[in-house]
Amino acid sequence: MSSPTLLVPIEFPDPDPLPSSFVGGFTSCRVILLGVYEMPDDVDPDERQRREIEANYTLYSLAHQFVRSGETAEVELVTGQELEGTPTAVAEERDVDALLVPNPITHLGRVLIAVRDETFAESIARFVGTLNEDVIHHTTLLNVTDADDVAEKEEMLASLKERLVDAGFSKFSIDTEVAESDDPPFEISQKSRDYDLIVMGETGEPTFERVFGNTYQSIADQTHLPVVVIRE
Repeated sequence: MSSPTLLVPIEFPDPDPLPSSFVGGFTSCRVILLGVYEMPDDVDPDERQRREIEANYTLYSLAHQFVRSGETAEVELVTGQELEGTPTAVAEERDVDALLVPNPITHLGRVLIAVRDETFAESIARFVGTLNEDVIHHTTLLNVTDADDVAEKEEMLASLKERLVDAGFSKFSIDTEVAESDDPPFEISQKSRDYDLIVMGETGEPTFERVFGNTYQSIADQTHLPVVVIRE
């Protein structure tokens, strides 16, 4: 089975750093570092070239960190105007397994995994199961649902926990929780306090909005945390 692919957008001209704990957590993933650099068309050609050289140097330096720690890393730089949808377009084109909705990353020790239904449980188990369990010290599996199917969701999370334990995680480092709410984004945001990263599956929104649409951007904006979205 091939390693899952994670697309990591790097926003220029002032990219947020990727701490060693984040890099170390994804050593079993194939990483694509996508530089996104918005520049007006009237930038002087020499200045444009200088910026692109500096951006590529940063991207290759980051790629070296991933390669040195484990799997492969690719680099791509996109420049131009109005690049908001670029990560989603590249994700579709490359058919990656997961995308990072970026926010400043300071540490990677506590992960909240929001599991909507069985559709993404297998994909989430496969992706999270490859993460470095020595870096991730605590994981919570969360489902937000209504009052009618709490028992069913608890069973789903228990099954997912077993799969992660089989992948090498300690059963004592994984909690499960089913929360009753009619506003999943708000509930996930509230539950994410004291966590370093949120992992969740795509929603049923239109293609353009699946990963960088209202649901994920709302959670990223409310929590100020990076969000890894597992693609369908």
